[in-house]
Amino acid sequence: MANVAWGGCPIQPPPLPVEGPGPPEGELEVVSGRAEVQLGGQAVFSDDIILRSGDRFLSAAGASYDFADETIAVDGAVEYRDPLTKVVGEGASFSKRNQKANIEGAEFQVWTVPARGSADEIDVVGSGQLTMRNVTYTACPDGNNDWLVRARKIEVDQTTGYGTARDAKFEIRGVPVMYLPYFTYPISNERKTGLLAPDIGTSSRRGIDIAVPWYWNIAPNYDATLIPRLMTDRGVQLGGEFRYLTSRHAGNVAGAFLYDDDETGTDRSLIAIEHQSALPFGWRASVDAANVSDETYFEDFGRGIDETSLTHLPRLVDVEFFNGPWAATVRIENYQTLDETLLPDQKPYTRIPQVAIRGFAPDSWLGFDYDLVGDLTYFDRNTGVTGLRGHVMPTISRPIDWRIFELTPTVSLEHTRYDLSGNDPGTSSNPTRTAPIVSLDLKTSFERFSASGRWITTLEPRVLYTYIPFRNQDEIPIFDTIDPELNMVQLFRKNRFIGYDRLADTNQVALGFTTRLIDSGTGIESLRLTMGQLQYLSTQDVTLPGELPNDSNSSDYIAEFGARIAGRWQLGSTFQWNSDDSETRRATANVRYQRDSKSIIDLGYQFRRDSLEDVVAAAGWPIAKHWNFVGRFIYSLASEQSLEQFAALEYETCCWAIRANWRRYVSGRGGEKDDSFGVQFILKGLSDPGTAAEKLLGYGNLSY
Repeated sequence: MANVAWGGCPIQPPPLPVEGPGPPEGELEVVSGRAEVQLGGQAVFSDDIILRSGDRFLSAAGASYDFADETIAVDGAVEYRDPLTKVVGEGASFSKRNQKANIEGAEFQVWTVPARGSADEIDVVGSGQLTMRNVTYTACPDGNNDWLVRARKIEVDQTTGYGTARDAKFEIRGVPVMYLPYFTYPISNERKTGLLAPDIGTSSRRGIDIAVPWYWNIAPNYDATLIPRLMTDRGVQLGGEFRYLTSRHAGNVAGAFLYDDDETGTDRSLIAIEHQSALPFGWRASVDAANVSDETYFEDFGRGIDETSLTHLPRLVDVEFFNGPWAATVRIENYQTLDETLLPDQKPYTRIPQVAIRGFAPDSWLGFDYDLVGDLTYFDRNTGVTGLRGHVMPTISRPIDWRIFELTPTVSLEHTRYDLSGNDPGTSSNPTRTAPIVSLDLKTSFERFSASGRWITTLEPRVLYTYIPFRNQDEIPIFDTIDPELNMVQLFRKNRFIGYDRLADTNQVALGFTTRLIDSGTGIESLRLTMGQLQYLSTQDVTLPGELPNDSNSSDYIAEFGARIAGRWQLGSTFQWNSDDSETRRATANVRYQRDSKSIIDLGYQFRRDSLEDVVAAAGWPIAKHWNFVGRFIYSLASEQSLEQFAALEYETCCWAIRANWRRYVSGRGGEKDDSFGVQFILKGLSDPGTAAEKLLGYGNLSY
């Protein structure tokens, strides 16, 4: 039998009494040193006996078999084994006819939990179906009874994956702490209806905060979790989540409702839906929508800076089609704005609807690649210009492999047309824009082995020339277009704007290269350096409203660096440098040391000129036997204040764990802070450790 982790502590189950498979189900094999058989009566076996049927074993010093009743009786020490269970007792009987064993004065182990205990009497039916009377039960390993359940009766069902206890008392270190006339608990990783571990804490915004989740295993492909939550400064909130999975559909619906918030005197609520459907004939649909009762919902009820910093909630419905070279999307989209400081004309538009198509035929007629992009969207909002935008852009290109170089000339024709309402007097309601886009993309790659043959060094330069003539676009509104930060992806985009409301006038050359250091034996990339810059051959006069034309000869320099050292160290950084002003526009740096999955130290820095400058330190580390620590600290150098302080401490044994966490973070856009403290106690084998406290102790998301 394979190794089993007992509450997180590895154990080695003892070997089966006899190697190899037994006879098929319904047949019985007896191995004995001595046997006396009476025809039509009984058989008596002595000098040690082993009985096998299927994957079940029973061994004893001796036994008798009644041919008429097909029953085996064992006096004295006996051991029963199957792949899931081990039972040792003072006497036993086994019925071959109904595959039932009865063992008296027993001690048992169940490997799937794992769990162990003792009972006055145990009935074993089939493989691992146990009924026990006058029972002690624990999930702690041998020699450890930190927690114990004493019950009049316990039934363990391996097929359903849970146990049922009646007239049960809980003991912690020998002290009775609770009596329950009836309760159920999981005995495997299968889902089980019942209470989950409570989440207990305090918050300066919510007071004492206690959540007691109840999980409902409705069906193999449906489940729900109800989460009643008591907040002494707010009231009682009822939350929940419903999940579903079918052959064509999957998703979840989550929500929460608080009646008459004690602080605000209003009802507070949240609803969120995620759904995906695989439809016939290459179609699929998805929904991603959320809504809260008010703009400060996450500031009051969120549990971290990631939630409290939200400014918009999406409401998105997509219907998509894929069929070989063609793809199409029909989208309806709007947002709930949570940032109260945004003016009406700064809020995003609603798309009702957007229809987008894409066709791509590579290596087609005459060896050319053909591409077609089309988009038709109606933009609506209570304030400002609204209307319909149509966009189409056919593209033709011809990749050419020329010795070690790959050269791709490309020609596109971009056409965009509007039908507007609410536009300024004297401006056209139907502005249009048509322009060609011409580009020439040159790539190559060089590789060289080191003298020892262990390392491969690559050099991958790229040059992209793009020409787009100037088109006056002053009468075209801005529905969804932005001018993003310069990065390595943006460096090689032909139109520097994202969105169809602006087409940049471009006469430029993008220059960049990547070099890598690769371990030739493993293929692992140990080092990567990428650098690039744009060279402008003419001024850029097309801008977003309020911006000035760009008359510079070149863009900022962009660099990205990453390295993996000795398998445990990871380094990463990005850098944007403006040579005209001799200043850094943007920079990030990160150093990570990772010894194993629970031993991680992270140091990070992030800078954007005139925007932010943050440092972050995070660590997850076992600090002593049974003790684990996780902490994170984010500090804004720009505002000279901490954005988040988080610390969690866990004490874990093989059968129980206690976790405590403290967090202070910026919970409001005005700089207000929230302090919270939480604690959770886990009895392994009875409660589900995959709850909020464990998420706070997650080791996978420590980086900024």
